[in-house]
Amino acid sequence: MYLKGLGIACHPPVLIPEVGEGRENEAQKTIRGLRDLAMKVAEIKPQVIVCITPHGNVFRDGVAVVYENRLQGDLENFGHPEIRMEKECDMGLLDELNIGFGKNQCHTIFLNQKIADEYKIELNIDHGLLIPLYFIEKYYRSYKIVHITIGELSLIELYRMGKVIREAVEANGKDAMILASADLSHCLKDEGPYAFNPMGPLFDENIVSGIKDKNYYSILTIPHQVYEPAGQCGLRPIIMGLGATDGLATEAAVFSYEGPFGVGYMSAFIDLQDEKIPSLLDRYEKDKMLNYKERRLNESSYVALARATINTWVQRGRKLNFDYYQEQVELPADELEALLNTQAGVFVSLHKQGELRGCIGTTGPVTENLAQEIIRNAIEAATYDPRFMPVEEPELMDLEIKVDVLGIPEPVTDVAELDAKKYGVIVEKDLHRGLLLPDLEGVNTPAEQIAIAKQKAGILESETDIVLQRFQVIRYQ
Repeated sequence: MYLKGLGIACHPPVLIPEVGEGRENEAQKTIRGLRDLAMKVAEIKPQVIVCITPHGNVFRDGVAVVYENRLQGDLENFGHPEIRMEKECDMGLLDELNIGFGKNQCHTIFLNQKIADEYKIELNIDHGLLIPLYFIEKYYRSYKIVHITIGELSLIELYRMGKVIREAVEANGKDAMILASADLSHCLKDEGPYAFNPMGPLFDENIVSGIKDKNYYSILTIPHQVYEPAGQCGLRPIIMGLGATDGLATEAAVFSYEGPFGVGYMSAFIDLQDEKIPSLLDRYEKDKMLNYKERRLNESSYVALARATINTWVQRGRKLNFDYYQEQVELPADELEALLNTQAGVFVSLHKQGELRGCIGTTGPVTENLAQEIIRNAIEAATYDPRFMPVEEPELMDLEIKVDVLGIPEPVTDVAELDAKKYGVIVEKDLHRGLLLPDLEGVNTPAEQIAIAKQKAGILESETDIVLQRFQVIRYQ
């Protein structure tokens, strides 16, 4: 086997003496852990290190792979341009990755200098990789690199891409390892980069114990409600790296973990073994099917209609025929009456593994009845939300759907009349209009509601001459 293992390394620039100016002494455990990781790399002598970073050019809809012969980077952004590095890239492995990602329909972009110029971005070894490579270079230098930046894709998509990386390494025929650059929670202390959040320590414990105990499934399925408020940057690189271990026995060692500056720093290495074990992807698919069946069993008629609409649109490329649908599905008489004879604004929200996947709606009715309003906005949310790529067929069973039926907006003369849990808010200024639904995760105050609605409308945050309205919703899920 050419792929020897997965290294996980933190990347705080403060560990470099010139940057830390003495503060690095507060993180000696981390420095020793990175030294141990570097010595492990020197022991296995990889010809290629596949580097996965959260701090390169991050795209919402795909993973970025640098396709250049050489890359360089420095710590100029941290006041020390003299600390620099230049490495050759393994073009053979890059070609194998291009083939593998394409064959498996992975969302990627391969960036050469011409494409980078079009996007007005730089191609370099970012600090997320330069820091761990700085320690590795002290013990071993005879390697080429591949530079990969995670995208804002789902965890399972990144895990699957990790498996494709392993297949590409084997096809390339050179000894290699994966290096996942990963700081953990940034919310361990109030004096850290962000305020303390109880999900921070919980997240870090999940990651560290998951590696130690080789319970990688607990990492793959960590809830969004835990990792999002934890303020971390390392989960996706770790998940992508773990995907390369799928179906193989491993030996894992955590060299160090601490949180001296309110940020969780871990270094670890996972050795790959030849022994085959059950795939976590198979387990995930079985669990997904069970969850999907349970979700379908418990969801409301309105949500079932939205789901049937999206399935029909994505799988067959056509709009759901409600007349035919109501003949096939037994709907309660009162709900059928409302669907056929009520008009209201409707928002359809899609989530995938806890993360927003699409949300489109109407503040007032634009179709003849509630059924058509749901059908219209379900298609819009799945296909035309400009923030996301259209929903694809493999995602359908992952979708969690909510349907909000809006009440009639009423004017607000004082912010005290708002309640972030009870009321949605509409903000208007001239021709600009923004809406935010009530009771959204992470939005706890009317001030936060107004700020987000202003941003959506393109209204300056400092603008006070605005018109406010509030509305209630009936939420179906």
